[in-house]
Amino acid sequence: MTANQQHRSRSPLRVTVTRMTTLVGTGSSAEKWLTVTALSSSEEGMLVVRVVGEVDLATVEQLREHLHKHLPGAHRGMVLDCTEVSFLAACGIDLLVEFAGQARAERVTLRLVTQSRVVLRALEVTGVNELLPRAATVAEAVAQCSA
Repeated sequence: MTANQQHRSRSPLRVTVTRMTTLVGTGSSAEKWLTVTALSSSEEGMLVVRVVGEVDLATVEQLREHLHKHLPGAHRGMVLDCTEVSFLAACGIDLLVEFAGQARAERVTLRLVTQSRVVLRALEVTGVNELLPRAATVAEAVAQCSA
């Protein structure tokens, strides 16, 4: 019996995927978009939230709503993958800091994943680097949250 077959003989891994896309404005030049995909594993109690697009005044409330909706299901940890965030406004940074505080209060380990210069520079300039524990990759972040 292979390792994969052994895994199947135990309870199956259940993964739930939810996606939210927000499109703001009219006309191609005025459109801003944000896609949030949440991958949650009920067996692992781990949640990976992937954010793609611009986090600004037009999209931050939708992101806030999505994050707060999924936090209760992240028993072991939550990974916020911002690798494909193309713009991060001050309101988005405020949301990240607020959400990190809420995760700590609920004893949920939170890791931010990004290699985006846009996001890293915004975090550095505002001085919130130390408030948001980061990992280089999603796999590394999941391992840190699981430890």
